Amino acid sequence: MSLHIPRSLINLRGAAVVLAGLMFMSGVQAEIPTVLTDTVKQGSATINVMTDVTSAELADALGGGTLFLGVDLNEAADGLEKSTSQGVAIKQMELILQTTTGTFSFTTFYTNTTAMIREAGATQAAEYNTLFGQTGSSQLTSGSAGFDLSTFDDVIEIRDISFTGDIVGAQIKVKFLDTASKAGDNESFFDYSAGFEDMAILSAADAQLLDSANIGLADAPTTIAYTTSTPSGGVIAAAPSGTPEPPWLLLGAVPAILLARKRR
Repeated sequence: MSLHIPRSLINLRGAAVVLAGLMFMSGVQAEIPTVLTDTVKQGSATINVMTDVTSAELADALGGGTLFLGVDLNEAADGLEKSTSQGVAIKQMELILQTTTGTFSFTTFYTNTTAMIREAGATQAAEYNTLFGQTGSSQLTSGSAGFDLSTFDDVIEIRDISFTGDIVGAQIKVKFLDTASKAGDNESFFDYSAGFEDMAILSAADAQLLDSANIGLADAPTTIAYTTSTPSGGVIAAAPSGTPEPPWLLLGAVPAILLARKRR
């Protein structure tokens, strides 16, 4: 005896399967903060941001004009580097956005440490942004939305981000510095060991917490020279209130105005 299933029921079942699949696919992408799937390998990478976040989530993260990236260093603990203090220098960082109105590129980036380092093939040292870290987890507690900050070491800010249209694609290009061989302690410490580095998009609050931890700095070799600085932009620094301060001339005029009203 054959069982007849109405075609309308079959179509309904098929639609439900498709809908469930779409819901599963959308659930694969995580909310920010989130770890990015692509990693930095052998000192360079082109990271496809849209693998891990939606266009709306990324646009929201960029709303303040700054992208906050957490970095987990995985450097060899040999030479001047050890498990409690490791470093790399950054030669290039670029955020590329494809939107419905065009392509936008942003290359202004910041870390809270810099050092004078001689690049391979160069005759003189130049100043480069640097990253510090350590092997294993830190003592940091979980960040916003239960995000585990303890596996990350330092923060990169990509700044001055402004674009139009809806985001349809996004990549982050990273290139660490090839340091000159046997040139000095800075070159030895801030080289990269061809390991892989994880990156994550962070919230401003998580970036501030991670950046202020200064992971890897306390045990840095005393023979290397670097400069620390307070961020001059982004939300890691004290955020402005958004309300412009009144000019001092106007402030001085307030008592006179009140006195004139009182006399009236």
